[in-house]
Amino acid sequence: MNTDTAQTPNLQDQLPPQDQAAQQDQASMPAQAPEPAANASSQSERLEDQNVFFMLGVKDGTNEQREEFLDELQQVIWQDFLDYDVKLLLTQEEYQEFENLLKKQAGASLEQQEELVVYLEKLIPELEEIMLEKALELKADLFRERITGMREYYANQADIMQKLQRAEELITQERWYSAAVLLNEID
Repeated sequence: MNTDTAQTPNLQDQLPPQDQAAQQDQASMPAQAPEPAANASSQSERLEDQNVFFMLGVKDGTNEQREEFLDELQQVIWQDFLDYDVKLLLTQEEYQEFENLLKKQAGASLEQQEELVVYLEKLIPELEEIMLEKALELKADLFRERITGMREYYANQADIMQKLQRAEELITQERWYSAAVLLNEID
């Protein structure tokens, strides 16, 4: 991240372009994903290129609901970073100063967290990459949880269980788009 400009730990900054577009312009996003046959050769399979709403099978919801969901994900990522990573990345003195800032910002909104981010950006040059990795991990976890939920729901339907197994195989091959298409065909 650029240490010259103050930015909040914004999930929009950590989301791949498709997810940023989803949040910024929901009205223009089609309710369903493009047909797999039409885009199979041109559609990226990389996790970072996938729209989180498409991956989770979300076909409805208002812009406000989607934005609220992304804000919640952003807070989960930020809190996880605060709970598990920041102490490992700072010296004891830096961490003490950070804790003092954190106490001043307790209960603060995203906009008010700016001071914390500015401080961390000065000390952790790879902060943006760390947050992006956390966002991708969360996206993958949510997708896997979707599969787990579908396994429970469709436990007695062998044909669907085979598709779910195939989706898991696609994930191990880093073919996230194909796995999402397969799950969206089921729901």
